[in-house]
Amino acid sequence: MEKSMKTNFEFLKERVVDSLNSTDLEFIRNELSKLEESTLFSGVGGSSVVSDFGAKVINAKNAIVSVNSEPRDFIYRNNNAFKNVVACSYSGNNYGVELSFLRGLKKYLLSNNSFDEKDVTYLKYDTNIDKERSFISLGATLIPASILMDYYLNGRDNPMLESIEEASFDFDLESDIYEIYSGYDTSTSSKYLESTMVESGIGIPIVHDKYAYCHGRSTLGINYNGIAIYYNRNTEFDELMLEELKQYYSRIITIDSKYEDQILDDYQMLVQSMYLSKYIAEKKNKDLSKVEYSPIVKKLYKYKGKI
Repeated sequence: MEKSMKTNFEFLKERVVDSLNSTDLEFIRNELSKLEESTLFSGVGGSSVVSDFGAKVINAKNAIVSVNSEPRDFIYRNNNAFKNVVACSYSGNNYGVELSFLRGLKKYLLSNNSFDEKDVTYLKYDTNIDKERSFISLGATLIPASILMDYYLNGRDNPMLESIEEASFDFDLESDIYEIYSGYDTSTSSKYLESTMVESGIGIPIVHDKYAYCHGRSTLGINYNGIAIYYNRNTEFDELMLEELKQYYSRIITIDSKYEDQILDDYQMLVQSMYLSKYIAEKKNKDLSKVEYSPIVKKLYKYKGKI
């Protein structure tokens, strides 16, 4: 039986701490430090949150071009500008990994598993606590994000672990539409929230780039009654936006900055976003760990043909 959402959230921090203690972090740090040329990160579903974060960590830490990508894009894009690919997958054996490894780049796999492919560098993270069983990835998302955060922080885990605490929310669900205001600096957090809302069916998310909102996207809010979710990094622009949005939205939820460091801030905002999704699910009497998914999943999830 799948564990309930409540249980999986209760174990969230413990699972991260356990993985940090069980994993050969020195090996992973050493291998990531060797990424000196342009690198693609790839992941799908919950792992796309990890790959988005990984691309940002390597761009900031290694000072190289590092881009997140959907696995299918590898077939249609010219990848010659890139030298490495880091596929992110909890299981390590889905079709998305195969697609990411098609184009002759140097291969890395950030996963809970490793296999026998000699041309793949396995960045394996370990866990001793019983495996998370949940439709929406919580530990399976936050654990590898924490492994990447460990590399970024040079092994200093205090700021990271301090972030894994429950965020408190208290608001009525006045609409099923959520307009989410984000950008590159908070993309990992908003990607988790958008993906979770869609995959669990708890809401209809629309993600706005904050600056793009200034150029026409504001029309949506005067035609539909939505709830605004704003990733607030306390810039002058954020202050202006939050003041102006009060005129158009009866409900504005903020995910607030706590750190000046952009990467660390996105990590803690990811945790806050997880607890926001928990709050919305509870208000709707839904369990993120036991989602009643569409029957089409049985036909599409394991598809491995031409794509």
